[in-house]
Amino acid sequence: MKKRSISNSFLEQLKTGSLKSITDYVRVDPYLDLELRGDSVMIYYRGGKILTVYEKGLLAGLTDEYYLSPDTERILPSIDGLHDYLAHAKHIVDIYESMQNSKLGEKEIQQRVVYENNLSVNADKTDYFIADVEWADNDDLGGRIDIVAFRWNHMEHRKRIVQLTLIEVKQGEDAIRTNGENSPGLKKHYEDYLSFKKDQESVNRVAKDMLLVLKQKKELGLVKGLDKLFEKGSTEIEPQIEAEPDFLFLLANYHYYSKYLQIECKELQDDCKFINASFCGYGLYKDLIKTKKELKFYSK
Repeated sequence: MKKRSISNSFLEQLKTGSLKSITDYVRVDPYLDLELRGDSVMIYYRGGKILTVYEKGLLAGLTDEYYLSPDTERILPSIDGLHDYLAHAKHIVDIYESMQNSKLGEKEIQQRVVYENNLSVNADKTDYFIADVEWADNDDLGGRIDIVAFRWNHMEHRKRIVQLTLIEVKQGEDAIRTNGENSPGLKKHYEDYLSFKKDQESVNRVAKDMLLVLKQKKELGLVKGLDKLFEKGSTEIEPQIEAEPDFLFLLANYHYYSKYLQIECKELQDDCKFINASFCGYGLYKDLIKTKKELKFYSK
């Protein structure tokens, strides 16, 4: 398994050293998301990768696909010109998205989930904190997952017990349908999770690395409300991780009266779980998680 957590020296560069301006910029921009990638960190905008920062200080900007005209001048990122680069790069992404049949819808939603539960004004009141997005590993998980989170019930913060939670995001009614390899529907994702949780060593490896990622994000000021999770007074502590992970479907913009979910649910176990929105928004709360049997529109 390739670890997502970064080295202490890289962390210090982003926290107080030569790369601090990048972290500071992301922290105050609700439309940017910084994710740890082991030997690098990636900055996302609208779900797309806008900047990659390597441990040795090298910066990589937008990929060629965003430049719709081959002769368009490429913009190069630098620490000194960070603001100008990001402002320009965002505009290029916006133009690209307005002219393409965008596939970033689900990724854009992932990024909003990260912000709402990690950095928004309500972040310290939700029950989930986001450690990673677009997590992929062929050894332990045997695939990829959209969001890796930890549930830490906000009404039980004194217990310091967390649960590794894998979240699969689906946008619209067509995304949940099983239709060949390019559209695996819901069943394949749930089967991957069931296979993953059978191997406790794999679960432990992933959970330990993801919890370290969450701690490092907290140290960078990218997650609110975690002070009591990793510290007791002036003493640093290690939270307890529940042995069994959890798996949730987040169905965004699904048509309430569509029959596709009923069809897909016939292939799922009764305890398969779905995130029910808290009115509008992407704040995640444990009491609003529904099993298949509890879905009102499934039982019609």
